[in-house]
Amino acid sequence: MRWEMSKHWRYALIGALTFTAAIGQADNGSHSLSDIARTAALTMQSRAADQGYQHIDVQVRPLDARLALARCTRALEALPSNSERALGAVSVGIRCPGEEVWTLYVRGEVSANQVIPVLTGALRRGDLIGNNDIVLEKRRITQEYGGIITEIDDLLGMEARRNLDPGSPLRFNDLVAPILVERGQTVNIISGGGGLRVSMQGKALAKGSAGDRVLVSNLTSGARVEGVVTADGSVIIQ
Repeated sequence: MRWEMSKHWRYALIGALTFTAAIGQADNGSHSLSDIARTAALTMQSRAADQGYQHIDVQVRPLDARLALARCTRALEALPSNSERALGAVSVGIRCPGEEVWTLYVRGEVSANQVIPVLTGALRRGDLIGNNDIVLEKRRITQEYGGIITEIDDLLGMEARRNLDPGSPLRFNDLVAPILVERGQTVNIISGGGGLRVSMQGKALAKGSAGDRVLVSNLTSGARVEGVVTADGSVIIQ
């Protein structure tokens, strides 16, 4: 049985037969299995939403209709999760904190329909990603992103670590920040603060990408200092 819910998500319960049995159990003093499944589904949806997933679909796996848990006199609680997994096969512990304490673990499948950037064409290893290489598409995600990049700004200017196919979502391990400074390269060293900036020539003693800290040698004084590589290949001494 499936209920449509607001905020573009829905969850499926355990089938009409089991659901009917759950109602009957509640009439006999047992807690409603549908209430347990509903609490589990809400928890699964909430945890996925907390990780930024959108348009979430939750399907709770069938509960055993023979379960006869004492009717809980207080609101059911979801136990904290030891896993960061929010999509795919997940499990939620549902606890009754009432006079007769019980805990039941409910399993489910969680997916999301997410707008993500994908490649418009093939990229070869070493290619840099520009605006024309990506487009936003809605995709159904049935397992953890595993590092899938969801923001275009995180892609632009990055370098393909391997050959990539058109239409592919991009993961962080598919890309690498391009090397902007090579070992032995002459670089512009920028130093100073408070509105006063001094520029001088230096030699990089290590390679680096934007944001990396590298050691450079001042070509005039020979002094070695550490700085941060900027997007234009300069090294700023902070």
